[in-house]
Amino acid sequence: MFSDFKPLFPHLKPLRFKFVWGVLAGVLYGVASGAGLPFLSKSALPIIFNDQEKLADVPDWFLDGFHFLFGDDPHRLLVASCIFIPFILLLRGLGGYLSAFWMSEVGLRGIESFRKEVFSRLLSLPMAFFEKRASGDLLARVVGDTGVLQKTITSVAGDIVKQPVMLVAALVYLVTEAMQNEGVFFALIGGVTVPLLVFPVRFLGKRLKKRSKRLQGNRGELNGVASEVIQNPLEVRAYNLEGRLNEQFGGLVEEGRKVGLKMVRYRRSLGPMVEVVAAIGFAFALYLGAKNEMTLEDFLGVAMALFLAYEPVKKLGAIHGYLEEAKASMTRVEDILKAEDSLPELEHPEALPNDGGEVLFKGVHFSYGSEEILRGVNVEIASGETVALVGESGGGKTTFANLIPRFYDVSKGEIRVNGKDVRTVAKKDLRNLIAVVPQMPVLFRGTIRENILMGKPDASEEEMEVAARRAFAHDFIVRQEKGYDTEVSEKGSSLSGGQRQRIAIARAFIKNAPILILDEATSALDAESEEKVQQAITELVKGRTTLMITHRESTEQFADRVLLFDKGVVREGRG
Repeated sequence: MFSDFKPLFPHLKPLRFKFVWGVLAGVLYGVASGAGLPFLSKSALPIIFNDQEKLADVPDWFLDGFHFLFGDDPHRLLVASCIFIPFILLLRGLGGYLSAFWMSEVGLRGIESFRKEVFSRLLSLPMAFFEKRASGDLLARVVGDTGVLQKTITSVAGDIVKQPVMLVAALVYLVTEAMQNEGVFFALIGGVTVPLLVFPVRFLGKRLKKRSKRLQGNRGELNGVASEVIQNPLEVRAYNLEGRLNEQFGGLVEEGRKVGLKMVRYRRSLGPMVEVVAAIGFAFALYLGAKNEMTLEDFLGVAMALFLAYEPVKKLGAIHGYLEEAKASMTRVEDILKAEDSLPELEHPEALPNDGGEVLFKGVHFSYGSEEILRGVNVEIASGETVALVGESGGGKTTFANLIPRFYDVSKGEIRVNGKDVRTVAKKDLRNLIAVVPQMPVLFRGTIRENILMGKPDASEEEMEVAARRAFAHDFIVRQEKGYDTEVSEKGSSLSGGQRQRIAIARAFIKNAPILILDEATSALDAESEEKVQQAITELVKGRTTLMITHRESTEQFADRVLLFDKGVVREGRG
């Protein structure tokens, strides 16, 4: 069962000592419950009530120990026996608390580390991975499914050790009593119903796993629909999509409700099922014991032990259900952890010179699946040269630019930057040489200052302000309520397109990379904003190898030469 959670084990290893302490505390709880409480009713009560007949059944080692510690004074023995009751319950409570606390701490810290690994893995995966998956579903896996794992651990951590030990302790007590008392032996036959409970537990567990996987998938789709509505409010209203999206969201909610109710039905039916089987077994044990002349006093300890044997089975059944749900979530998370990295790095990558920006395409072919986007591209771009990439949409301009920072790998041929094949150098080193200003730049949560400094986190205040001025962004920034410390709303929607573009250009300025990629940097701007951005671009391209993806002649004027893209074939334009 636990092999399904193997990816978690490395995250739990540093916490192994607390895990051991949690196990030991669980053992204390289990023994104090499964054997301690029945033994208490058998051994302490006869001393308290001075039942000479039953005292004969009390183990000699227990009586000798009491007499050794407290002497033969009847009053002292009475006090000690009464104190023995809360002492056993104290051990039980303390063991239960410490086991739950330490095991939960191990689980929560392990899940915290595991969630970081999943997120880190997501950050390292290539662009192609995200193109095949909905963002809402990925969000559900990183946050929702790891949340299910966390909830499972906190729910079962305390019982995962305590309940099995309590079951074993209760059964050991029953077997020991049965060896000494014929009536107890026959009563113990009633306990044969305990193994029968395995079958409903397994049956319901399989269905819980299946339904849980469906429910997590449903939540991923819900996240996807909600994400589309939140990220694209203008398009939703412009095309009157409210009705369709309401219907789509409502359908998913209804599906989730049905699956969720089935899970509740399966999970909640286990407890009553165990109780009914336990009651039948208990009644059968009572019948056999009474028929074989077992007294009420004899049956008290046996009854308690039988009850304490059934209770762990009931809780272990619930644990099994939780674990089956967690398995479904683990399977979904593993899709991220085991996703193939289509852009692997060499174990020992070559050093990449950072003193220039030479780019060479040599016999490059590139395909998306079966569709060939670039065919036999041979282009050499000198350091400091500005090249405009023009042509119809779908001609391969953006793909051409995206191959340089190795967002994708060529299907055939090679791309060299500063004389090195991009597949032989570290991706981090390669991308440090490249700044990108996209058509729709994204500003991240945080302040304007933090967004600019993403280009160079250790830059000084002076460097940041110089970059903003060169991007013609300083003036509008200082007019903001808190200047550079103004919080940027999600995706920068509180700023105009031109303002977001100039902050992105400031980010590129402060990075000071020798290679610059401008992807339609002015296409979505009004005339006034475009003029400001054009001025910033004029400054930005100086001394840099620049690739400008454009449809506008006003942008082409910056270029030293033009590359014409036509259905994957690249030809030289004017020089």
